[in-house]
Amino acid sequence: MMCCWVANAQQHHQQQIQKLNQLYSYLRSNYVDEVDLEPLVEEAIRATISELDPHSSYLTQEEMANMRSHIRGAFAGVGIRYIQHNDTIVVRSTIPHSPAASADIRPNDRITAVEGRSIIGITTDSLATLLRGDVNTKVEIAITRRGEPNTLRIRLQRDIIENNAISSAFRIGDIGYIAVSHFSKPVAAEFLAAYRGLGDMKSLIVDLRDNGGGAISSAIDLTGLFLKRGDVILSTEGRSYNAVYDKKRDGALCDIPLVVLINENSASASEIFAGAIQDHDRGVIVGRRSYGKGLIQRVVEFKDKSGLCITIARYKTPSGRIIQRPYCMGETEEYRSDSMRYKEPDRSSLDTLPRFKTLNSERVVYGGGGIMPDIYIQADSLRHDRPITQHDVEHAVVALYDRMSAEELRMLYSTPEEYAECFTLDVELSAEALAIIKAQIAMEIYGTGAYYHIYGHNHDEALRRATEIASSTKEMQRILQGDK
Repeated sequence: MMCCWVANAQQHHQQQIQKLNQLYSYLRSNYVDEVDLEPLVEEAIRATISELDPHSSYLTQEEMANMRSHIRGAFAGVGIRYIQHNDTIVVRSTIPHSPAASADIRPNDRITAVEGRSIIGITTDSLATLLRGDVNTKVEIAITRRGEPNTLRIRLQRDIIENNAISSAFRIGDIGYIAVSHFSKPVAAEFLAAYRGLGDMKSLIVDLRDNGGGAISSAIDLTGLFLKRGDVILSTEGRSYNAVYDKKRDGALCDIPLVVLINENSASASEIFAGAIQDHDRGVIVGRRSYGKGLIQRVVEFKDKSGLCITIARYKTPSGRIIQRPYCMGETEEYRSDSMRYKEPDRSSLDTLPRFKTLNSERVVYGGGGIMPDIYIQADSLRHDRPITQHDVEHAVVALYDRMSAEELRMLYSTPEEYAECFTLDVELSAEALAIIKAQIAMEIYGTGAYYHIYGHNHDEALRRATEIASSTKEMQRILQGDK
């Protein structure tokens, strides 16, 4: 009976595929006007994918190329970081040792043309397409610079650009702090290099806030640095993809006391890391409940270089928690707009969530989607009139650099301490917004540690609490034993 049911289901599926083929064949042969099938097929694919889970997607050729670059952690380009300020592309920084850095392209340079064609009004995504290309090919850009009367025309030879996953690394006394912006393939090696560059430390804070994830293999590699032989990192569950990933040997950092920062934008690979660290009682998780993206996608590439990201499995933390938060098929907008995921749950809502136990101290951790932190930091504990975004910060820094360069600021204030005490911004913003902008400028002038000195210590409640925990072995052990 089961064999007959399977055969009937397969026959039905084949009929549906044939129906679609018949439609396109009939349109091509008999429709009153000539029909370009490409947009029709693409629209049909998008409509089909939209009825699935929120993370399956159709990718254009450009999106496929960008995804490959993101996962590899490298691409062929010129090494410029930029934003669109008003209608103009403004350089924010250059990547060290890149073609742009070698050509002395500077912060606040305006890029006005590429290969002789004006790019005023172009989007940053479109500019990325123009600047990237094959290794050793050349591209000419036109630049206007403060203090220079003439347009500068600079010819750059494209090269491999390393997209470093470590956005910040510094010391807070004898505590190390490393922020990971994304999970590309070399992340574990980059992390280990950053860690060793900080010298001997008592404990470590790993900041995964706003880290949307990346390659699962990279999450496994980075997590493995902190676990011991035999520890499970994650397991997967799907129709054709079932696996358990565990440690074959002790990780290089398996003994350092650890605190991990997450928030509502920490997703996917970030949640693999945080979930494994929490389940093994390996470190304290501080922040807000993570995004809840626990689906594994397989990339299917078409002959025209476009492709599909199709969900093939779910993954689980070592204790068995499913990280993916609930969703309804085809209701992507409702899923993405769910702001409740980062609200602190009260006791009654916690009682409705699945309960699991950590693998060493057997303290309670919660399922139901995302990683619930051990120490919750309220979203409204960072108070200001309007949440300031990185976009706001970047534009404020551009406006400042139009009046005074980083070199001029460095000459005026020789140390971060002098800068922190004497430098003021003449704009009407909240105290926290001013501190963020001031800290961003300090980081660019004096290094990443200056950011914490000016902003993190006084305004970042999650980092302040993480630092308190990381500085006290007794406090950390108390939390890891289930006493918050």
